[in-house]
Amino acid sequence: MRLFYSLSIGIPLLLSLNASPAAEMTDVVRKLSAAVRSRADWISEAKTCPADVLPQKESRSYLAVNNCTAQPQLASCLAKCTAGDGGSCYWLAYAMQQAHSETISSEALFQRSCKLGIMSGCTNRAAGMLSDDPDNRTVQQCAAQTFAKVCDFDDPWACSMYALHLSRGLGVPQNPGLALKVLEKSCKYGAEDPACIGGMKLKRALEQGSPNDTSRK
Repeated sequence: MRLFYSLSIGIPLLLSLNASPAAEMTDVVRKLSAAVRSRADWISEAKTCPADVLPQKESRSYLAVNNCTAQPQLASCLAKCTAGDGGSCYWLAYAMQQAHSETISSEALFQRSCKLGIMSGCTNRAAGMLSDDPDNRTVQQCAAQTFAKVCDFDDPWACSMYALHLSRGLGVPQNPGLALKVLEKSCKYGAEDPACIGGMKLKRALEQGSPNDTSRK
């Protein structure tokens, strides 16, 4: 299970699709959130474009297991993240996001997971930047660069998001033809995967000459 973002009609974000019901923020989560916020280096690095920190090699071991699902596990996840385990950073970010922790904490953890080779973390951090400032041209360019680089690793959501940027000229020159080419990588995990569903809606809109309308079924 990974965290995914949808393609909205107006801007390329950011409604969580594959998420479990959000939990209330507990004392455990509050303390962990404060611990993350106290890491000035992580908070500072989260302001950097993910495209500038993602490594050339992807780590995929995190897909095998998520050991950050229960409250008693979260402190251990933070310790592992601090020690350089990108998967623990990613899954802790997901857990904290679901528990309504301060956004800055989960976003900093997604960025750290990105730096440590978790490409979905890069996608999520870029989407978070867009959520905060969707009309900022620099942010759009950063997000487009990030989605393009992560799409090169065959991450379906990154490819769907990059295609959306290409279709509308968000941070990149508008290129519907390339958008359609990129969308060929959106269904890696099957037709029922949210990345594929969103990508195919965009494909149909492009084929009908309406890239701003991804609402058609």
